Amino acid sequence: MRKLPAIILLAAFLLAAILPPAAAAPAAGEANQLFRFKGKVRWVTSLGTYALLSDEGKQYHPVKQLPRPYQKDELAVVVEGRLRPDLVGSRMYGVAFEVTQITRADKYVSPEEWEAVRLLLLRMAAFNEKDIVKLRAIDKMALKLSRDQFDTWLAGWGNYTLHYVEAINNFGPRQAGKTIEGICLYSRERVNSMAISGNRQYAVMRFTLAQQSGDWQFTAMDAYQPGPETDMDEAVADYLANAAERFGTTDLAKAKK
Repeated sequence: MRKLPAIILLAAFLLAAILPPAAAAPAAGEANQLFRFKGKVRWVTSLGTYALLSDEGKQYHPVKQLPRPYQKDELAVVVEGRLRPDLVGSRMYGVAFEVTQITRADKYVSPEEWEAVRLLLLRMAAFNEKDIVKLRAIDKMALKLSRDQFDTWLAGWGNYTLHYVEAINNFGPRQAGKTIEGICLYSRERVNSMAISGNRQYAVMRFTLAQQSGDWQFTAMDAYQPGPETDMDEAVADYLANAAERFGTTDLAKAKK
């Protein structure tokens, strides 16, 4: 068997060291599916273009040049679009990606989060109005709640306010009818109380929404602890700061899309 010249072997070794690893081929069915990921904009000097690197380390090559406001190296973004494995070339950063939407990560609120906000505000309204019928319309678990149990739970409390919502299954392939899982921060206040302080109580909850006969309903709602050693006062302060950053307000009843 003929031996390859040393110069060819050396060239092959150098190319393997210089070229970025090939991106994994998309799974069957992913090519036409809407896909969302969080990552950073990357300036690729060798290609003279801006590309995208997901938080999971996957490389994407935009089909079209990114809008000028997003042509900033290391800018954290949320990107939505479709994989285009049919577009290949020798000078590509990764899998071709057709961007349909790009947003700064610190300003991004997903459609799923807005839907959760809408339903959680209806939940707050049901509590404030002490309307169990309104609650049962959006909360599957409330169907098992008696009127007396509902009244006892609300006794002495009012002014329920939604402060923050964050979906925890925001990214990956977008599938119609999937569940929405997330966490929320709300507060309630003691009513008819003579206490000078301590009237307001914050709670962090984890929720699950699922479509029931075409309508979204709560199917799970449990108390949420951000971490075993997390100070709740600090966690609440962080959630309120995130609300002001992402929604422009800490009272989501006043938030605007």
